[in-house]
Amino acid sequence: MVKVFALALVSIATAISAVAAKDVPGQFKRLGACPTLGCVFPPDNAEFLAGAHFDVRVEVHAEDSDKPNPKYSLSIEKLKGSGHKNTNGNKAVDFSKFTKVKANAQETWDFNYYKDAAAYWKAQDGDKTSATPVHVASSAWRGVQLREPGTYKVTLKYNNGKKTEAIWTVNPVSKRKAKNVILFIGDGMTTPMIAAARLISKSHTSGKYTKKMHMDQFPVIGHVMTHSLDSLITDSANSASAYNTGHKSSAGALGVYPDSSATPFDDPKQELLAELLRRRSKKAGGRGGVGIVTTAEVQDATPAAVFAHTRNRDEKATIVDQMIRGENPVVADVILGGGGKYFHSKTGGKSLNGTDYYQTYSKERGYKVIHDKDALLKYKGSDPLLGIFHQGNMDVWLDRNVYKDNIKKTGSDPTGTGQPALNQPNLDQMVIKGMEVLEKRHHNSGWFLMAEAASVDKMMHPLDYDRALADLLELDSTVGKTREWLKKRKLDKDTLILVTADHGHSFDVYGSVDTQYFNSFSESEELEKKNSIGTYENSGWPSYEDADGDGFPDKWDVRYTLASGTAAFPSHREDFQINIGGARVPAVAKSVSHHHYKVHEPNSTEVGILKPGTLGVTESVGVHSLQDVPVFAAGPGSQLFSGVQDNTEIFHKIAEVLGLGN
Repeated sequence: MVKVFALALVSIATAISAVAAKDVPGQFKRLGACPTLGCVFPPDNAEFLAGAHFDVRVEVHAEDSDKPNPKYSLSIEKLKGSGHKNTNGNKAVDFSKFTKVKANAQETWDFNYYKDAAAYWKAQDGDKTSATPVHVASSAWRGVQLREPGTYKVTLKYNNGKKTEAIWTVNPVSKRKAKNVILFIGDGMTTPMIAAARLISKSHTSGKYTKKMHMDQFPVIGHVMTHSLDSLITDSANSASAYNTGHKSSAGALGVYPDSSATPFDDPKQELLAELLRRRSKKAGGRGGVGIVTTAEVQDATPAAVFAHTRNRDEKATIVDQMIRGENPVVADVILGGGGKYFHSKTGGKSLNGTDYYQTYSKERGYKVIHDKDALLKYKGSDPLLGIFHQGNMDVWLDRNVYKDNIKKTGSDPTGTGQPALNQPNLDQMVIKGMEVLEKRHHNSGWFLMAEAASVDKMMHPLDYDRALADLLELDSTVGKTREWLKKRKLDKDTLILVTADHGHSFDVYGSVDTQYFNSFSESEELEKKNSIGTYENSGWPSYEDADGDGFPDKWDVRYTLASGTAAFPSHREDFQINIGGARVPAVAKSVSHHHYKVHEPNSTEVGILKPGTLGVTESVGVHSLQDVPVFAAGPGSQLFSGVQDNTEIFHKIAEVLGLGN
């Protein structure tokens, strides 16, 4: 029996190998995951949860003056040896007949793309002839389900004999292992950042730490590969979507495979983890709760990946509407964070059609709406909770708790009064309140909570490492308080906790800096300033201390700081010291340039040694990196997350732990 099964697996693997095509090298493409003129979405090597809903789209392309043949067909077959036998006898059949889903009426449209960097940059400088026109014929199947686990081959036949094949794998549904799952995301967080945060916050003797971070104490650790569908480097939208769908996507996309059509809302969708949890059968435990907590705008990429479907993450006004009015909307039990300007049309407001969404959420879905820390802490009810505490992204931990004058900026109040938001909660307060509400509403059926420390990433971009590390420490402190809260209520045995990141930045520490010596030289004495950097035995130890034991340095403006940086940055000046007056602005647009696009140069208001940029001149801040990111796990099912895994596997493992599917 084992031998027969093994042979079956070999035959499937051989079939997959025969179909699979390598990703095509190059920086520019006609359409992600579509190297030929025939496109199938979901593409080759896609993985599904049995019973999950998804859309399918095919596109047939023709370039320049050619036209696509509108006569094409899509078929599907289940490969032999991959599980239960289907009624079609494992033969390829028409896709609509097999799935019992009829395709929408055929559509046609045109779009342009750039074949390479030369064509793209010519266009940026005003050349209107460098783009290649593409003509498209397309069909879409909406709300498809594959309930039988196994391996399927999908074939698009087009343009008189050409074909595109895709292998899809459908995973079985598992028995539920946990009642609740908490997914902490330190946006942009990497292992070197955690090491730096540990160094500045934990005491050590003879080179050994006397206390570790809360993340360090998790029993299981793994690594996550973060590539996107069509690029080695990911952004937060499609990487967070991988965690919420089990599918890779392209930059800027949330819960969809980006097609080439003009509208950002008709792209083929994938059912989200929260959507699956909302429709979970009574047999599997019933409809589960959903919570979203973030220090960013609640419409930003990572939180929006929990509930939104769009190719363009910047469609934030519509994303607010999708939460409560979209197709099968998630309607989360808890939504806490920033982004007030997309809920109203008052001062600074950008809401969809000028709608007052605070009122809409309250009237249509029964939300209790709050706007400051006091109201958050006082709330003891069981109604769904919407807490929006800032007009945009919430201020970072350092400015909320240490350099408080920096938040006295007009216009940050989330209700559009034009006043500053001076009473914002911390991440731990939002997470604990979120768990309280979820427990009241879904104690029996269980719940899923996504909590994001967003400004680890948002401060790494402008190279403001102190603020980024402070927000990482806030995440770690929140993790510790969360575990205490769960244990006190005897929920720890029923709750899987994951701490991970959606992508990384190329940050690392290579020594220390004597800022007193650094500052003793003039700006022209760069050689002498560089000599303040100590490496190896001369790196010594930085000056940070945490005497009060709250998990944060007592003082951030110290003499001996970290010599740190990233591999990807614009030209800027570096002094290795905290920016007390607010977040860094490393580069600014050049006032005069012969190019049609913006060229950036070092910000003249910053001081320090000149660091010539490693990025193109259009970039004003740092960018993401290739690094694998860590995943820490504790609780039922935690052992699934050890080892090296793709970001899509995080979804499938969470779904397995929660018993989702079908």
